[in-house]
Amino acid sequence: VPPPRVRADQEQRNIIDKLAQFVARNGPEFEKMTKQKQRDNPKFAFLFRGEYFNYYQYKVTTEQQMFLSLQGQASPGQQALPPWQQPQPDPVLPPWQQAAAQPPPPAALQGLPHVQEQIQQSLANLQQQQQHLLQQQQEQMETAVCAAQEARVRAMAAEAQLSLSDLDGLLQPIIDTCTKDAISTGKTWIFSNAKSTGVCEALAEYLRWRIVRPGSSFELRLHLIYLINDVLHHCQRKQAQELQVALQQVVVPIFCMAEEEKQQKLTKLLQLWEKNRYFEDSIIGQLKNPAPSLAQYKTALMAEYASVVAPVQLTVQQQFRTLQMQHQQFVEHLTSMQ
Repeated sequence: VPPPRVRADQEQRNIIDKLAQFVARNGPEFEKMTKQKQRDNPKFAFLFRGEYFNYYQYKVTTEQQMFLSLQGQASPGQQALPPWQQPQPDPVLPPWQQAAAQPPPPAALQGLPHVQEQIQQSLANLQQQQQHLLQQQQEQMETAVCAAQEARVRAMAAEAQLSLSDLDGLLQPIIDTCTKDAISTGKTWIFSNAKSTGVCEALAEYLRWRIVRPGSSFELRLHLIYLINDVLHHCQRKQAQELQVALQQVVVPIFCMAEEEKQQKLTKLLQLWEKNRYFEDSIIGQLKNPAPSLAQYKTALMAEYASVVAPVQLTVQQQFRTLQMQHQQFVEHLTSMQ
């Protein structure tokens, strides 16, 4: 919808635009307060259906839509609420340089409870938006890293002449049913193809990617770990050291990705791996401490794929700086009205 045509001078347009922004952010109560304070000011006649009223309504609607998009995509079937209607979180800031921290209101506002309330509500909205942006940033970084990992694995497989489509065809029955026959068939195929270092590394990396990528179910992870266990046993029997070393490079995130309450299902496997000395002692030590080991892996992963992570971080930081600036302008606007 095109904006209504308006012939206001720049000062008048700035007043309308700023007020529309503040009302969209902080709700109709702010408009009501402004009406009370500016009822005799001709510059605010648009609040009383005077000149530029249509333009003002258009600006409020546009700003509300912008804020709703920043609030994030609501879950399917849910409707996102305007900022002033959303539940407020506890005022605890995440460790993002404490960017939302703002100086206290000017001394002139200390004795005005209603103004203080408006400022605190705006700050709470800012913190809520920051929380959402951080969550959005984490999801986008994980998606970007996952895509980069997939591209790397597929390039490794192509160079080693390993057919991932054939491998997928063998993995799917294991994921679905995890029968002994399915695992045996998958193991046989792996050993038939693992004839070079390149193939061994591509196989191990592909298994890691399938298991670790966001959205993989615990059953998928568990069933593929059972396959890896069978492969490790065969590696030791057949002295297939290249494949065993390749799996050692990826086993920590594969094993530690299981949720804490489901780690018990893997305890017997870990005891078996330690007893049979499938891996070095340092690797077994990491597997026994899944939470810190997984955190260390994720940190290293973000550093390894910094080229795809950095643009996501920069975009989110810029979005938050814009919101932070709008909050500060809102506080200054309240100050100027006193």
